[in-house]
Amino acid sequence: MRHRFLSAALGVSLAFSIAGCGDQQAAESNAANVPAGSATSPSPAAAPPAAAAAPATCDNYTDSLTDRDWAIVYYAMTGLAPPREKWADEALAGIDRSLGAEEAWKRANAQVDAQWNAVKDIRCVTLRTRADPQAFDASLGGIPLGAFAPDAFFPFHDGSMRIAVKFRNADKARVWKMNADKAAALKADSWLGNLRLAIRVRLVASRPSGNGGTIEGDIVGFDIEPSEYSRIDRETVTVTP
Repeated sequence: MRHRFLSAALGVSLAFSIAGCGDQQAAESNAANVPAGSATSPSPAAAPPAAAAAPATCDNYTDSLTDRDWAIVYYAMTGLAPPREKWADEALAGIDRSLGAEEAWKRANAQVDAQWNAVKDIRCVTLRTRADPQAFDASLGGIPLGAFAPDAFFPFHDGSMRIAVKFRNADKARVWKMNADKAAALKADSWLGNLRLAIRVRLVASRPSGNGGTIEGDIVGFDIEPSEYSRIDRETVTVTP
């Protein structure tokens, strides 16, 4: 799980799931200090073409993407060339040097290719974070959730690159609908502030910005997950696009 940053700097755990593409798990490579591109090293493979567009619907959701995974999704969605040589250079840290420079570099590139191919088409993910419930608002018909505030985003970073995942339809998910009596009962639960969300998101767009960029997604739905000590019931909410 990861940390979510709202404008109030709230922590967030993250995770992910894949739509119609099967499950994937990709481990983020360790940083290395060994330079690539020596005389015995083959040239890095050309960047694969941009991945397919987001599916119309999501059948499955990928959980637990790493920061490198998010970088791959970002590059695949924008069509920009990823820093493959840099990634392969980092992958060398986990490869046995006794294999020789050429074989080590070959295996490093193979690791980069494998992770790219496993992740590039992921468009349906699950993000996990604190719900941050606010006071009941009768005019809104429920309890606003800080996790879906207009300025909320999920930050990821791969080296110096910064990626922000934002929701296009956060306003549709912002209010946890309920009547005043239910809100009063929830307020009496001392574990209300520990509510967490498992947010199902369909990634639909990406754009560069500075040293990184933004990935935009539509919230498909979310689960309200109370603390194990809470009397609050788990609840599943469907969100309109």
